Amino acid sequence: QQDRCARESRVILSELPEAFRHAVESMGTLLSFGDGFASCIWGCHGKEHVIENLVGRAVSNARAAFRLIEFGHYDEALSLIRNIAEIANIMWLFYNQPAHIRSWLDLPEAERNREYSAVKVRLKLESIGATIPCDRDEYRDLCRAAVHPDPQVRPQAHNQNAIPTTGGYFQERAYVDCVSKLASSLASAIGPAAKVALLSKEIAEHIVSTCVSLLHATPTFSTQLEEISGCSKRLLDLTLAVDKNVRMKE
Repeated sequence: QQDRCARESRVILSELPEAFRHAVESMGTLLSFGDGFASCIWGCHGKEHVIENLVGRAVSNARAAFRLIEFGHYDEALSLIRNIAEIANIMWLFYNQPAHIRSWLDLPEAERNREYSAVKVRLKLESIGATIPCDRDEYRDLCRAAVHPDPQVRPQAHNQNAIPTTGGYFQERAYVDCVSKLASSLASAIGPAAKVALLSKEIAEHIVSTCVSLLHATPTFSTQLEEISGCSKRLLDLTLAVDKNVRMKE
């Protein structure tokens, strides 16, 4: 079932707008750069490799998230995207105030967890008027949809009829939304990392330009757009058929 969903995901990708396909291709390029960055192929940053390690975690999470998106496990992908968004926020803090890198490294674990929690990092960015890649509302929505138990949230219900599933069913709205969130979070994490790290100017600028291009290429689609795949109708038909079968047995 997951494999069928992945095949459908790839077919539908070829039918989506060119801007979206370009964003997916650019994300692949950025993942390649991130892999090299995390592996120190352009040299080591120092500071206990904290920048490389954070980039590596973002890249690893992104690869896993994209596979989950293809498999129709959108909620699980969003939970990994939340991780990347946290890295993006703290990387922007390091970029704006590099002294925080040393502080983050040297504080005892309990104190570091308090001082650099997701909320504290966002508040620090707000206090200096810096860019916040994942703001309070976006972070809250990711937590609510994919991480924290919530009585109002149905699993994998990203379709026009809000039909819940346990994954393995293609849902176009979720596919577009998750890939867009993944692309923007990844670019927001790796871009400032390239500025903070001790990379050559040429490599750093190449990575940053790729991130900027990806952010520009990532479109925002209205959830009211008509689906080209008809996946919501198929899910509704499947639900009605199952419901009818259950009632017949009763």
